[in-house]
Amino acid sequence: MLLFLDTEYTGLAQPDPGLISLALIAEDGRREFYVELADTWQPADCTEFVRREVLPRLDGSPRTLEQARVALREWLVDAPRHVQAACDSVTDFRFLLALLGAPRPGNLAADYFDLRPLIDTSVYDRTVAACYRTDPRMHHALADARAYRLGWLAWMDSRKRNGP
Repeated sequence: MLLFLDTEYTGLAQPDPGLISLALIAEDGRREFYVELADTWQPADCTEFVRREVLPRLDGSPRTLEQARVALREWLVDAPRHVQAACDSVTDFRFLLALLGAPRPGNLAADYFDLRPLIDTSVYDRTVAACYRTDPRMHHALADARAYRLGWLAWMDSRKRNGP
């Protein structure tokens, strides 16, 4: 089962960005995980883009890194015996692994499903764009993960109808 993943962090191209928030949505849409971090970043660490587009969208219930790690590991215990993160950036996957800490849970695949090739397909792009008309919180990890899931489902439906 895929787990659609998105993160928000202090900025692109930073040598050591800090994780701000992380979200996972199960492929079937039945389970969601969302966490904001309290002790992995400071507003001064953020790029102007992040201060403008990400920080105002936070829900405001941050957890410490250790609290977030425990919650994420508990959430994954209830996941199927084999899950794979699906995201559009290796950075997102690295943040997931860092938040989990060692050892990686046995049910989580060691690699991720790369959504980047889907971004250039019209069906994926249209579906994701439509999600933001319903929930305009682009750059909120949970809203983004939900949009990626729906984009992937639309892409899969299109492949079933039209062939690969």
